[in-house]
Amino acid sequence: MVERPGQPGLMAGLRRRDGAGIALIALSLAALLTYRRCYVEPRLWGALCAAAAPPLACAPRAALLWLQEHELWGLGALLLGLAAFVAASDLAGMAAVALGVAAVVNYNASWGMLGAALGAWSWIRLVPGPGRAADSAAGTARPAPARPRSTPATGD
Repeated sequence: MVERPGQPGLMAGLRRRDGAGIALIALSLAALLTYRRCYVEPRLWGALCAAAAPPLACAPRAALLWLQEHELWGLGALLLGLAAFVAASDLAGMAAVALGVAAVVNYNASWGMLGAALGAWSWIRLVPGPGRAADSAAGTARPAPARPRSTPATGD
């Protein structure tokens, strides 16, 4: 994509913290998917963890599945998303999106999606638009330019 002079790029409104939040969400999703693929989904691990003396790797697996069974992944995402929305916190919004994505991966999609949506909404509404970051920080935000009114004579 070629940027034209006077036209902001696609990523112009993002702050450094937003990029870190997106990276953290992607890394946590990759880690959770990898853990599920290696320790939760194979039937061998189910058999090993049902043994009288299960390996140490079964403790986080049991916790993950217990949270999944009681829908606490989704409930946590929903509560965090509500807190982010009410408090207008972008950091809590990022965490709500990450936990909401984890909830969806762990089959708690109903509440997880709501929590992720509320978190994303609170996170996105706090991102200043292109060219407004310096103005809003200095308290000198300019009003939007007025649109010309149409007149009956010109038919605009």
